[in-house]
Amino acid sequence: MTFRRDKRFKREFRNLPPEIKRAAFAKFALFTRNWRHPSLNVHKLEGILWHGHQVFDLYVTDRYRVLFVIDHDVIVSFSIGPHSIVSK
Repeated sequence: MTFRRDKRFKREFRNLPPEIKRAAFAKFALFTRNWRHPSLNVHKLEGILWHGHQVFDLYVTDRYRVLFVIDHDVIVSFSIGPHSIVSK
């Protein structure tokens, strides 16, 4: 698998509090080893597409999420932030 980050994701990540960035780095390390690890709580967001691809949600903390899509063998993270990003 190849992992990519969208410009929006990079901008949102820069604006996160330091403790959330640390938690995100730890989750990303786990995600690269096993993106289906139970502690990541990865799941599909039913009926939500990004550029024609099914959107998935990954837990960074109880309050923060990463939204991503899988395009063949590429995982593209396109948003990170509070749980409210799921409803945008």
